[in-house]
Parts: sequence; structure tokens; C-alpha cells
Amino acid sequence: MTSNEERYTPEEESFDPEGIAERRRQEQEEELRRRIRREIIRVSESEDEDEELDKERQRLAEEEAERKAEAERERRRQSSILINIFTGGFLSSHSASIYYRMLIAIAIMCFVCIFLTFMSLNADREYSQLDKRAGLLRERAILFEELRYDISTRENVDKILELHNIELVELDRDSRVIRSHANE
Repeated sequence: MTSNEERYTPEEESFDPEGIAERRRQEQEEELRRRIRREIIRVSESEDEDEELDKERQRLAEEEAERKAEAERERRRQSSILINIFTGGFLSSHSASIYYRMLIAIAIMCFVCIFLTFMSLNADREYSQLDKRAGLLRERAILFEELRYDISTRENVDKILELHNIELVELDRDSRVIRSHANE
């Protein structure tokens, strides 16, 4: 027997059998409604749980993606030593990184000054070498002029002409004038 049948005694059934059957039907409908409500609540709770699980999974996926992105940024930051040196990315406090940037700017200016100093010293060395070469060329030019002058003296010219058996004839001014009139 069900719980509904136990509630009614046979005396009550004989008294109003249609009313009792109607009540039983209503109670059964009520029990069915309760079961349906419980099932709906259970299903909605499971749907809510599913939604919560989906939200939790989505949140975990977003956190994982964020961790991966942060790890990638950290890897990039650590992989570029040169960028870390110039930006001070390895420093932990913000104020230290500001002072670090100023120190880097000063270091770069010092490097430029040293570079320019060595470039000017190199240019000065090259200029002094070129000046020495120009001095040597001037000395050689003077030696060649002296040599040419030594060759072109009267005595040297006479020696060279004698070697080739050529006679040098000197004309006086008067004889030059006479010869020029005679040729006319």
C-alpha cells in the first residue's frame, strides 16, 4: 500500500468513496507536482552548476592564458640583455630605474666624448704623418732643383757639350747685330 492508502481507513472509504478517490487523485497530482518541482530544481541547479563550472573553466582558461602571456613577456624581458641594460628593466623599484636612466644617459655622453677624443687624436696623427710626407717631398724638390741648377751651370754645360763633340760659340752683342743685318 502507498502512503495515501494508509491515510484513509475503510470506514472513510465507505462513507464517501468518490471524495476519497478524488482526494487520492489530488494528492497523487500534488506528489507528482512536488516531484516535478524537485526535478526542475535539481535540473536547474545542475544547469546552474554547469554554468558555474563553465564559468570556472573559462576563468581558469583566461588565467592560464594570462600566465602564459606574462611568462612570454618575462622571457622576452630576460632574453634581451641589451634592452635590459639600456632601460634598467632588471631593477625592482621605479625610482631606481629613473636614476638608472640618468646614469645610462651620462655613460652614453661619456662614451661619445671618449670616441670623439680618439677620433680627433687619430685625425691629428694622420695629419702629422701627411705633414712629414709633404716635408720630405719639399726637401726632394729642393734637391732636384739644386741638381738641375748644378747641371745647368756654364761649366757643366761645357763638359756635356765636349762629351758630345759640340763646340759652343759665343757671340758678342755687336757680332749678333752684324750677323742679323747680314742675313737680311
